[in-house]
Amino acid sequence: MKKLVLFVFLSLLLVNCSSLHQSVPKRETASVEEDKLGPSTDIPPYRTTSFGKNDMRIINNGTAALYQRVDMIRRAKRSLELEYFIFNPDSAGRIIVTELIKAVKRGVAVRVLVDKSAAVFVLDESYAKIFRDNSIQLRYYNPASIFRISSVQFRNHRKLIIRDNEEAITGGRNIADEYFNLSTTFNFLDRDVWVKGDIVPAMHETFERYWVSDIIEVPRFLNIKKANDSEKKKYQEAVDKMAFTKEDEHKLDFIMSYGEQALNQNNVHACPEATLGTDREGASFLERIHSKDYKANYRLLRKEIAKWIENNVQHEIVVDTPYFLIDPNSEDVLTKLLSQNKKVTILTNSLASTDAAYVSTVFNSSVTKYTKNPNFSAYTYKGKFSDESELYSDEVRRSDWGTHSKTIVFNDDSFMIGTFNIDNRSSFYNTEMAIFCSGSPELTQDIRSNISARMNMSYHLNSEGVPDDGTPLLEGNSDQKKRLYYFLKVPSSILQFLL
Repeated sequence: MKKLVLFVFLSLLLVNCSSLHQSVPKRETASVEEDKLGPSTDIPPYRTTSFGKNDMRIINNGTAALYQRVDMIRRAKRSLELEYFIFNPDSAGRIIVTELIKAVKRGVAVRVLVDKSAAVFVLDESYAKIFRDNSIQLRYYNPASIFRISSVQFRNHRKLIIRDNEEAITGGRNIADEYFNLSTTFNFLDRDVWVKGDIVPAMHETFERYWVSDIIEVPRFLNIKKANDSEKKKYQEAVDKMAFTKEDEHKLDFIMSYGEQALNQNNVHACPEATLGTDREGASFLERIHSKDYKANYRLLRKEIAKWIENNVQHEIVVDTPYFLIDPNSEDVLTKLLSQNKKVTILTNSLASTDAAYVSTVFNSSVTKYTKNPNFSAYTYKGKFSDESELYSDEVRRSDWGTHSKTIVFNDDSFMIGTFNIDNRSSFYNTEMAIFCSGSPELTQDIRSNISARMNMSYHLNSEGVPDDGTPLLEGNSDQKKRLYYFLKVPSSILQFLL
């Protein structure tokens, strides 16, 4: 539903007319040539490589992912930084906030940065008052109104938590029930990477730069004594939604018991070569309309991914992505790989496993361009739980499931885990981040084995772009979702550049 809201929201932007004037501040820009491949050059902190000590753990399991975050918060002594695209006041959100409040009481400085996308933003000034009253600093990224056609589309899609500038987690998970195996309606099979070591200070520095970006908003102070009736009502609703419940307590008990066990299913391993890649924060309206400068100075991660593909793919590349929508730059990379007789294997969502039906319409129409090539293999997730772990309840098990991982395996000992989807939004509009690792067959195998398990719960597409076991393309979907799928076919094709 959130993805549908986002699609409708973006569609409306095209039929609105507006103008925006912002001064262009002087800022340091990266010295990079657009789309040039070759040896990687560090652009601290946005592109930082470390050959020092860096330990990593792959976190495939949602329960383990929430356990690790709670554990980090509980062990914090000095500081905690959290940066997310989505932060919801559901069980997962309440558990995190409750633990953050306890950390503040121990003397830990806590900062939370949340993207202010009109399509998914929840933590308004009513919630900001709750945060402020508990000494948690909260800021919003890019508060542009929907009438600022250019500015509003550039969202902060990064996901990050850092403890004491010593350890961090990034990956696909936002703060909401569906990312931690807790929703009774829809859950994401996702993937994070936990990092401890020399690369973490660079991750921390990128947070600092986003925290003071030119397009950051500090929430206004809500004075309840002077608030009107509507504001008082909204504030009370926020207080009620953030109240820690008995059910939350039961879920936390499960998380802290089974979560540790699930976390330890994958061991900690050293990464000999660790790289942080992230897009640059900010950019004013005028900087964005000068697309060449914008791409060269701000869109850094997609070029980093292209470099890793160019320099590391030997026989096969494996991509786990919720969306597989190829833009011209991505098409050039993909075509080159196939022309070199290198295998390209993707795992993505079917209509049954996605909350973004409009993406399925474009994918199903375009993937046949590649499935005819024998070196290209596509798997689409069926939409049911993969049975890869225990769950909190049978209701959660019976929910719909889809992949949300943003992972690339380049070869037997190198990979990327981050927030970058294979789509136009990650390539051009959203700021993204990722951790790359080279030289660790153990970490890479932890990813490969999990992707294989999820592929076993997927359809393999034949040369015609349909399941090769004879299953109808839209099998497992309600009539309502099928109607939505066909209804969105034309607008999705027209608006593909925004998806």
